Amino acid sequence: MTIVRLPIRPAFAASVFILLAVIWHGARVTGAQDASPADDHGGQGHTSEAATPEPSDPSPYAGIYDPDAPIRALSADLVEQIRQGQGASLALPAELNGVPGPRHVLELAEQLDLSSNQQAQVQEVFDHYLADAIPAGERYLAAGQALEEGFRAATITEEDLPGLVADVSRLEGELVTIHLTAHLRTAGILTTGQIAAYNQLRGYDQG
Repeated sequence: MTIVRLPIRPAFAASVFILLAVIWHGARVTGAQDASPADDHGGQGHTSEAATPEPSDPSPYAGIYDPDAPIRALSADLVEQIRQGQGASLALPAELNGVPGPRHVLELAEQLDLSSNQQAQVQEVFDHYLADAIPAGERYLAAGQALEEGFRAATITEEDLPGLVADVSRLEGELVTIHLTAHLRTAGILTTGQIAAYNQLRGYDQG
């Protein structure tokens, strides 16, 4: 059997190559369409069902709040500290930046080698601070309770909200100012060496 080899013209070969490329591309497009979701309309990527959030872990607050407390956003310990005029972390901007508070200075009077005059002055600052901080704390807690009661009773409106939040913020600001003022006045009574000793005794590295 004789095999006749016909010459293949370059133009014909190019045409065959283009035809094969078109067929291959068409197969890819068809496959991609077949693989698309059944509810994909018009290639726009929209599905017939809205996306739903993934399940989340329980709230970190779930195990620490008291459902019977009048103010759920604050721990019972924090509320008690505020009522007694204690720090409640409100004076940390001063305390952690080298400015002592009167309560702890009085507790460390011996280690700081306070003179009798210094001790009397710091005691006066502390007494004045308590006289202001306790009623201010009660006002702040009352405002926080009013805000929460509005949410709890489902009576709060968008019109009510700005005023209630402003009350809480303003009264918290007053309370923080009372705390920080006491720190400033205390620092003014101590020497530089006593302030350095205070921070060392309290475990603060002031750099």
